[in-house]
Amino acid sequence: MNPSNSRKLRTIVADHAMLLAFLVPGLAVYLFFAIYPTVSVVNFSLHKWDGISPTRTWIGFDNYITMFSDRIFWEAFQNTFVWSFVIVVFNVGIGLVIAAMLARVWRARLLLQTLIVIPVVIAPMAVATIWRWMYQPNGVINQALEGVGLGFLATPWLGDPDAVLFALAFAHSWSTIGLSVIIFLAGLQAVSEELYDAAKIDGTTPVQAFWYVTMPALRPVTAVVFILTLTNAFKAFDLIWATTQGGPIRFSEILSTYMYKRGALENNYGYGSAIGVALLVIVSLATLIYMRLRTSEDDA
Repeated sequence: MNPSNSRKLRTIVADHAMLLAFLVPGLAVYLFFAIYPTVSVVNFSLHKWDGISPTRTWIGFDNYITMFSDRIFWEAFQNTFVWSFVIVVFNVGIGLVIAAMLARVWRARLLLQTLIVIPVVIAPMAVATIWRWMYQPNGVINQALEGVGLGFLATPWLGDPDAVLFALAFAHSWSTIGLSVIIFLAGLQAVSEELYDAAKIDGTTPVQAFWYVTMPALRPVTAVVFILTLTNAFKAFDLIWATTQGGPIRFSEILSTYMYKRGALENNYGYGSAIGVALLVIVSLATLIYMRLRTSEDDA
């Protein structure tokens, strides 16, 4: 072999060895904590298992057949989509507006950012306790409504079937929107001021500049926020379980709480795992559809 070729080969091997040295530990952690549990859940969903017995009974797709004929599953499925839609609209839409306003504020910006981020670091159980107290019939929210003359809007928020899911979705958004705002703020800092200057020269209003300059520039960032918000909404559990446990009469039951009830509380881990697999498929499909739509818009 030519000496120069031999040196090039050794250089390539050394580069790849260094790359593998950094890649393998992270890949091993990902395989152990992400891929292996996912495969295990799929395997459990094909068995009848109480979660305690060392033996599992193979039943194939019976859990999935039962799931598709389960009325409560479909109620939780519908509630999950309503819940996720409200949270995504609030976190992505309102989060972007808040970030755009903060980007134009120079004084006290750090203080405002800190106030917005504080709910993100509060433990979910603490958030549930706070909002359960505020949503009581004689809680702060109803008292505030009475105080401003809107007492007709007062309701037992966590006991009203028509309001409970939206009330909990708002509480969840309150505790998570800070992350969306921070990500949007980081994206806004990368938008060139020259674009806004050019828009001013063209006579655009601030609203038009936001729509035609800010929104297109933040498409990649919006995709990230959308995916993070959607996945967090679908896997939410703590807030609902600590406040209503899916009540009243399953009006706040979502797939994650129903999965826990059937799997952990009823010792039917096979069926609970099947619901978990369905939840994974739904989130994956929603993400792929959204990314496909965004790609089509960018190519248009």
